[in-house]
This record gives sequence, C-alpha cells and structure tokens, in this order.
Amino acid sequence: MATVFIENEWIETAKLLGDVRSIVREALRAYFVQQCQQRIANADDKIGAYNRKYNCDYSIFKKSVQTDEEFLNKIESQNPLWEQDAIEWEYRVEEKQTWTSQLAAILKR
Repeated sequence: MATVFIENEWIETAKLLGDVRSIVREALRAYFVQQCQQRIANADDKIGAYNRKYNCDYSIFKKSVQTDEEFLNKIESQNPLWEQDAIEWEYRVEEKQTWTSQLAAILKR
C-alpha cells in the first residue's frame, strides 16, 4: 500500500464529513471513473471520425483491406494516407478497450 500526503486543511474538512479514509477512497474512485469516461469518450470521437471517413467500422475496414482488392483500390485512390489512418484507428480501438476494462474494474469495487 502506498502512502499519500494530503494537505492538513483537506484532512480537517474530511474529518468534518466523516471517515477520512472512506472519503479519500471515494474521491479517488470518482476521479478515476471520470478520467476513464473522458478517455473513452475521446477515443469514441476519434473512432467515429474514422468510421464516417471510411464508411465502416475498424473490424470491417481491416478485413476488407486484406481480402477485398476492389475495396483496397477504392481506399487507396480516395485516401493515399489510409495506412496512417489505419494505425491510429487501431490504436484508438485498443485505447477504448483498455479504458473500458479499467473502468469496469473500478466499478466492480
């Protein structure tokens, strides 16, 4: 377990509100939930932009560029830098999964 130092004024205020340890834990939990939700929303925004740009979700896009020559030719002609988009798109999908898992773990406690 780690030790964290908190301003005395905050401790005194927490004492007025109840059990300091419980209050600090709940405050941290609320902060972490908020941060996870914010990162999920940010990833969703970026994923949504790519979904609209390529008119499909990432899993379909990835499969299509690997197996559908017509799809790939169309993508290459319309978006010469599609590979860079695909790298970031994949990263954002993985990022969303990571933060969603982290949020689920926090909410279980």
